[in-house]
Amino acid sequence: MRSVQISTDAFPERSRLALWREVYGRNITYADVEPLDDRPFRASATFHELPGLGVAIDTRSDARYVFGKQAVDKTRDQLALALTTRGVGHIVQLGREVTSEPGGAVLVSGADPISASLRGDGICITLAFPRAALQALVPDLDVALVRPIHESNGALRLLIDYLGVLNDHEGAMGPALAHAFATHVLDLTALAVGAQGEAREIAAARGAKTARRRAIFEAIDASARAPDASAGAIAGKLGISERYLRLILEETGSTFSELLLERRLALAWRRLTDPQANHQTISEIAYSAGFSDISYFNRSFRRRFGDTPSGVRGSGRGAPSR
Repeated sequence: MRSVQISTDAFPERSRLALWREVYGRNITYADVEPLDDRPFRASATFHELPGLGVAIDTRSDARYVFGKQAVDKTRDQLALALTTRGVGHIVQLGREVTSEPGGAVLVSGADPISASLRGDGICITLAFPRAALQALVPDLDVALVRPIHESNGALRLLIDYLGVLNDHEGAMGPALAHAFATHVLDLTALAVGAQGEAREIAAARGAKTARRRAIFEAIDASARAPDASAGAIAGKLGISERYLRLILEETGSTFSELLLERRLALAWRRLTDPQANHQTISEIAYSAGFSDISYFNRSFRRRFGDTPSGVRGSGRGAPSR
């Protein structure tokens, strides 16, 4: 995966708009840039290039970007999904207009001129695919173009969460992982825009399940400190059934209880080996890690790490082996 970042912060303040128009507008995206107010102009963009997928993450002051013939000549074989994560987006293409609130998206064609504005100090994530790749999963693509995809769309929510993988790896994603990531993003996009039949089943089996698994792991991490954390509560937050949650975890070879215990033990280990936590008793650390039974905590800790909590405390050991 290759990544490039540019920002107006690197330009002299009085030249920011002119230089952004030159570097970003004329040399990268072939867009005309029109500020929508008199405030000092600012913008930044991070580009990630993966197999069959381009990702652009833009942060902008209020502005309109107009992509004309020169842009079309470069992108006519592509489709793009524009996701608004902050602010309000507005897109005009093919005689249609779509307003996109945070969490919403719209699929646009690279073969037609487009006007795209973003207000409210917005953030937009644009995913670019070869048209043929998405067409294979969504044959009737023209129906989906320039139509609002609302934040309530389950596949879209999964997609936005799954894009966090880019932050996790910070440019260190290897070729195999980059290919798998791009495939899953394509699958989730197809589901969000309306894949049907066999294509929907394929996309759900590949992309949606992977993204759902990641969301479950993150939810377990976030809930581990709560003594009453449960599979049912986490499933409810994710909008899935408890049975489906457990089935997904079974495919990883671990149960919900095993994953929750592992996370709590890791939290306890971190505190026990942190000199800044020396003022806390072992019981306090156990409770803060989500344990409600100290005897169970001691047994589980010794079984997992081969030592007692008091034996580990202050030892200066690094992270436990998995």
